[in-house]
Amino acid sequence: MADSRSGHCLCGSVTYRAEGLRDIWYCHCRQCRYATGHFMAACRTEKENLVWDGLISWTAHSGSSEIARCRQCGSPLFWRQPESATISVLAGSLDETEGMDVLGHIFTAEKGSYYPLPDGLPQWIEHREKIC
Repeated sequence: MADSRSGHCLCGSVTYRAEGLRDIWYCHCRQCRYATGHFMAACRTEKENLVWDGLISWTAHSGSSEIARCRQCGSPLFWRQPESATISVLAGSLDETEGMDVLGHIFTAEKGSYYPLPDGLPQWIEHREKIC
């Protein structure tokens, strides 16, 4: 894959390559916080631009989305809405993020009260189309 990035789970049982990843968003919704233990940092691409090797399990993340984890170590790797043409890669699983920018915070109305957002990035109460 041209202009691709690689990544893997904690134990290395799942490796992947993704082409065309867009910049990173921080999601503070409850589902993301419960699934990862904090807010989620993710970037997306077209589904056909992501290939992986190794065993993953897709589980319900919300009523309309799923999260993929390594079957061996449980690391969260990908997020998708099955009917969408895109898939999100969790930025923490990327081997390198050089040249990628964080564009902002979404679902800030659901963020944990234990952390501030002093970074000056744009913030949206819900999804990024609904600016606060």
